[in-house]
Amino acid sequence: RAILCQNRLLSRPELVHRTMGCASSAPGAPPPNRCLKPPAEQEAASEDVVPLWGDTFNNILMLTDSYKVTHHLQYPPGTSLVYSYFECRGGAYEEVCFFGLQYFIKRYLTGSVVTQEKIDNAEIYFKKHFSHPVWGYQENLFNKEAWKYILDKKKGKLPVTIKAIPEGTVVTYKNVLFTLENTDPQCYWLTNYLETLLVQVWYPTTVCTQSREQKKIITKYLKETGTPEVVENGLHLFKLHDFGFRGVSSVESAATGGAGHLVNFLGSDTMAALILCKEYYREEEVAGYSIPASEHSTMTSWGRTGECDAMKNMLEKYPKGIVACVSDSYDVFQACKEYWGTAHKELIEKREGFLVVRPDSGELPGIVIDVLKALESKFGSTKTSTDHRLLPPCIRIIQGDGIDIKSLEVILKKMSDEKFAADNLAFGSGGALLQKLHRDTQKCAFKCSYAVVNNQGVDVIKDPITDPGKKSKKGKLTLELKDGKWETMQEGKGKPGDDQLVTVFSNGELTLDQKLATIRKRANGEANVEEKKEAIDWVPKQLYAPLSRIKDMIKSKSHQGLHGDDAFSNIVMLTDSYKVTHHLQYPPGTKTIYSYFECRGGEYPEVCFFGLQYFLKAYMIGEVVTKDKINVAETYFKKHFSHPVWGYQENLFNREGWEYIVSNKGGMLPVSIKAVPEGTVCDYRNVLFTLENTDDKCFWLSNYLETLLVQVWYPTTVCSQSRAQKKIIMQYLKDTGCGDVIEKGLHLFKLHDFGFRGVSSVESAAIGGAAHLVNFMGTDTMAALVCVDECYGEGCGGFSIPASEHSTMTSWGKEGECEAMKNMLEKYPKGLVACVSDSYDIFNACSNYWGGELKGMIEQRDGILVVRPDSGEIPQIVIDVLDKLEEKFGSTKTSTGHKLLPDKIRVIQGDGIDIKSLELILKTMKNSGYAADNLAFGSGGALLQKLHRDTNKCAFKCSHALVGDTGVDVVKDPITDPGKKSKKGKLTLQRLLNGTWVTVQEGKGAPEMDHLVEVFRDGKLLVDRTFQKIRDRSNLAVHASP
Repeated sequence: RAILCQNRLLSRPELVHRTMGCASSAPGAPPPNRCLKPPAEQEAASEDVVPLWGDTFNNILMLTDSYKVTHHLQYPPGTSLVYSYFECRGGAYEEVCFFGLQYFIKRYLTGSVVTQEKIDNAEIYFKKHFSHPVWGYQENLFNKEAWKYILDKKKGKLPVTIKAIPEGTVVTYKNVLFTLENTDPQCYWLTNYLETLLVQVWYPTTVCTQSREQKKIITKYLKETGTPEVVENGLHLFKLHDFGFRGVSSVESAATGGAGHLVNFLGSDTMAALILCKEYYREEEVAGYSIPASEHSTMTSWGRTGECDAMKNMLEKYPKGIVACVSDSYDVFQACKEYWGTAHKELIEKREGFLVVRPDSGELPGIVIDVLKALESKFGSTKTSTDHRLLPPCIRIIQGDGIDIKSLEVILKKMSDEKFAADNLAFGSGGALLQKLHRDTQKCAFKCSYAVVNNQGVDVIKDPITDPGKKSKKGKLTLELKDGKWETMQEGKGKPGDDQLVTVFSNGELTLDQKLATIRKRANGEANVEEKKEAIDWVPKQLYAPLSRIKDMIKSKSHQGLHGDDAFSNIVMLTDSYKVTHHLQYPPGTKTIYSYFECRGGEYPEVCFFGLQYFLKAYMIGEVVTKDKINVAETYFKKHFSHPVWGYQENLFNREGWEYIVSNKGGMLPVSIKAVPEGTVCDYRNVLFTLENTDDKCFWLSNYLETLLVQVWYPTTVCSQSRAQKKIIMQYLKDTGCGDVIEKGLHLFKLHDFGFRGVSSVESAAIGGAAHLVNFMGTDTMAALVCVDECYGEGCGGFSIPASEHSTMTSWGKEGECEAMKNMLEKYPKGLVACVSDSYDIFNACSNYWGGELKGMIEQRDGILVVRPDSGEIPQIVIDVLDKLEEKFGSTKTSTGHKLLPDKIRVIQGDGIDIKSLELILKTMKNSGYAADNLAFGSGGALLQKLHRDTNKCAFKCSHALVGDTGVDVVKDPITDPGKKSKKGKLTLQRLLNGTWVTVQEGKGAPEMDHLVEVFRDGKLLVDRTFQKIRDRSNLAVHASP
């Protein structure tokens, strides 16, 4: 497959154009004869494109790293129990606030989650995924009979028990947080099969932990600057507002991460988080609140000369209560002094409520101080008990740009030093709150610590000499509180009566249903908080709906309501909640809002666009607006925007607008989206897609959809970074005499996706993992295969091999490690097989096991052994392992004189791999005389999680509006950050003959030369991209590079 793909690319040189330079705009339209005409569209969608209704990823058999499918063959003979645990083994914050496990249990584990349909579908994937063109497929890799056993004997319910610390409990790191063990001896393999999914609890736990630390900082400064009453009245719970929906990697991640924040605060615009708290944590009212607020599109659509009127409109449309207004579209200081502080001062002071001024650019912390001084010069101030200055109650500030835990504290300290009270300010945080963290932030890990083998208990431990910090816990564990200090008792030595871990799941049933209210109390330090023992009436929803079943249901017209089963599929709520109020903010007579998406800079000048089609199919095509959804949304919004003093303003929610879509548009979204074909590689600072409404009455809808569609930043950024790594690997293969690897297409297996457990959600794993597969063909992220199959029509987008993990090796005991390794060679008699080899001593394993006792087996085996170190200093550990293996197995020389191990053995480095370490390792290998083909890479968190919207500065901005019958070219141009100046007018994306991409602004482009193609209109998908075509586009650009 890889070779055919490569040959097809190289045989079409007429399509290869060198990508040169970078142009964000053209002062005028380049003549058509200087431009490359866009290729004819060949991927028109059929009339019966099927939307991805239901949760297509919710097959428990596939919610795992695919190498775990092979692990049932790797445990010691006679194994009947595997017991594992989860902990934060260090990290940035010593106090860990545990949260999120209940969501994963309810959504994915509870009830009869194993069905014949799921078994059959999984088998189809696994047979393709583990097939090899030479060695074929080993029939016993997939443990089908065991899954059938669960279906038949257990009624599809998972025979495992989970014990966990109650959610919201604050525990010092390096302590057990939950344990998992099988309850049926025939299902010993199931414990660690579930690791991939359950380790994702790292994400809501880390968000919750970091949010809580920020709460402590804010509380401290409120007290120190003379406003303790803010804390006493509970108003500090609104001092850090969640702006993160668009900046996180998926809707599901927004839900779990946003809920993690809501454990500590009450302010949020992330509606998905409110849904999760209600659906999965029994929040009876609403978990978070917000206020009417503007954005740049609603302000700049009035034009620069109309900004003062736009601000007045905000005060008039919301005559009482709290209202926030972004004020830096052009000149924030003019806005503070001349507009707010002069023209509208009297209106602000007389208004029943207060105005919150939002700067959204400028250097921190200086911009906050400058804005405070500007407002103080006009509105005055009073003194707190600590002699800090406080603006009058009619006006406050929110800083939402560049806020993370460090900048938040820097700002508050600077304010204190400048004698401004902390209560002058609230914070908004987006990517830093929900995205700029990863599994290593708290060093979250899941390890096997105990097993029963041949009726004998075995205390299991991982203890690598190359990293003592990765030593795992041993034996059965209890978590005990002794004299106010948490302690994990190991080796079964704890007292069960003192164990703080409680059973939350057993044999497919939820055994403890925790409320958000109780969790909040625990996180806040309230003593003796226990969940009331109530009958659990929560009924799991059967959300799994593969594409094949959806097609059948649509044909039989039995699909009604399917899209509504998942609470996260309500398009009315898939937005930042402040956008709900924006229909009141545009200029009177507005008919059209036209906006665009771009990468306006960042780390990767070449941007490989990918992922829009997923969002269109999953959330936007078909009848996505219904009366039921409108009713549900209105119920949330009425509570979400209510205030105990000023109540709820009835016209905030645009019910009339949504009902118009139902009655006049059949529930289909009246917008048009034009996008560059996915897989296209553009210079950054160019338009990638545009969005505009197609019905004058729905002008407000264009930017309502921004929140959801901006999440395209994630698959696009993963794809761009993955592609950059591909170029590095190819260069070093060529430089070290391994050009034949590229010619055979085998370089496409040199960077393997290990990221499923280290990303923030199943949905993020799917779309991020799919993005990586645009450039490579190796992955263990099964959700990505489902995504490229069901959304992009690729039957098998990636491949893998049998491989071990530490649990399958350490369960043999230290003295049995060599036998465990021998078992790997015997259970997989041919083909590629990988074995982690650092459980104890990687060098002993290489020299005495692989290179000693097992050397003959390796050399005679029909296949390749891949040795995996998983600890040690980079890049030296790779060189040391290569040295040990070469000493025992020898090597040959490539045409460049670099050493290459025999074909029977290779190395994979999967620990600590990101784009920088990958290049460092390859450079060190080259300088040490080793060929690049000795090594493959695995990458997890760095591939799918350690990136964010600012990695490539992704942004969505309004650039044109039709107000009345007048077209208005809209631009944002803040004096406090010229880099945030937006594009202006209607846009075309054109390509010059030399390959340079240019965005032509102000409607001056040539439509026939526009590379943007209309892909969506009025609820229908117009172009259905295939994965192979996307790969072709990306690969062409790689081969065109110098």
